[in-house]
Amino acid sequence: MEQSGVLYYLNFFPKLSESFILNEIIELSNRGYNIAVFALNNPGENITHEEYQDIDVPIYYADASFMDSPHFSYTDFPQLLSKEPVQMILNNVSNGFFKHFSPKRVGDNLLLGKQCTQFIESLDFDVDVVNAHFASPTRIGAMLAARNHDIPCTVTAHAFEIYSSPNVPQIRYICDSMDHVIVPSEYNRDYLLEAIGIENEITVVPATTQIEKFDPSAKTVENRLLTVARLVEKKGYPYGIEAVNNLVEQGYDVEYHIVGKGNMKNQLQQQVEQYEIKEHVKFLGHVTDERLKKELSEASVFVLPSVIAEDGDRDAMPVVLKEAMASETACVSTTVSAIPELITNGLDGLLVPQKEPEELASAIQELLDNPEKRKKIAENGSETVYNRFDISDSVDTLTDVFELLQTS
Repeated sequence: MEQSGVLYYLNFFPKLSESFILNEIIELSNRGYNIAVFALNNPGENITHEEYQDIDVPIYYADASFMDSPHFSYTDFPQLLSKEPVQMILNNVSNGFFKHFSPKRVGDNLLLGKQCTQFIESLDFDVDVVNAHFASPTRIGAMLAARNHDIPCTVTAHAFEIYSSPNVPQIRYICDSMDHVIVPSEYNRDYLLEAIGIENEITVVPATTQIEKFDPSAKTVENRLLTVARLVEKKGYPYGIEAVNNLVEQGYDVEYHIVGKGNMKNQLQQQVEQYEIKEHVKFLGHVTDERLKKELSEASVFVLPSVIAEDGDRDAMPVVLKEAMASETACVSTTVSAIPELITNGLDGLLVPQKEPEELASAIQELLDNPEKRKKIAENGSETVYNRFDISDSVDTLTDVFELLQTS
């Protein structure tokens, strides 16, 4: 399907914590696909991913922020009287669009659909499929624009938008209105089928990375522990810090590096101070790609103590675990969501129940005390991601979906 056109419909672009989307775009571009990006917002981040410096695709940002709440106001009403929104209303008046969303949310999506339609028409190549990420209410704008151009539209249902205090009827409508649903794990697929009641076709396309980018590049630093993740509840940092305190109390001279930013930073720093382990814990914030690869290679053990948050939010199958495994660093994580689809306990990593810091500390201790076992698990982890989770394999599956939709 060379020279086919794919429009990515996103919340933010480029976003540091969504490197899996950038990885998809780069792989598709390398295969000769024409790519364009329609994003609701520019996150304004100082992006450090090397790949972003080389990417050259048309990008359109919506006129206003639609992320936090419906943005449509009556002053926008005249825009809905133009050709595209009127046609969208006529095309969707009987399919539940107006039943499941507030008038403001309907207005949002009509405006986004209009902007996306006009962006598609402005491109110097044909768009053959609209590929939306995250099954949130504003994805309906992607579906409206796709229908306006009589092209298929897919949506990838990731994590927070389907797990965090889910609005089941809306999620069901969004997913069933698309031509196809993509998920990063079997866990997500089963959840959508059983808990949400999705009737649409669903394909598993693991979110992943360019594995070879994370080949081991530095010598292991003994007793160095590492977590790379946003400082948010579902990453389970309090349990990781408690586990580190447990190890320090047992006499282990560990050094715990934390890479990432988020709204829990002050709380976590206070926890470190309370345990009096400041000399053992370093908050590094965001780092460059080069520093990230070095941190992943140097760590004796990569720790990701994922939990299910109070509002139901959770990880699916974290890309950073795949990056750590590709770096031949032994991983310790939890049995939350789809992590067991990636890590087989005792073979290519160690898994413990969520919110159990003593068991987490014991698993880390087991790897620190047994270098040969740690080395074998690290090697097995690298083999797992190379054999099952390379970006080329994921994009093979993704393009199969695109081709199927275009021929059906």
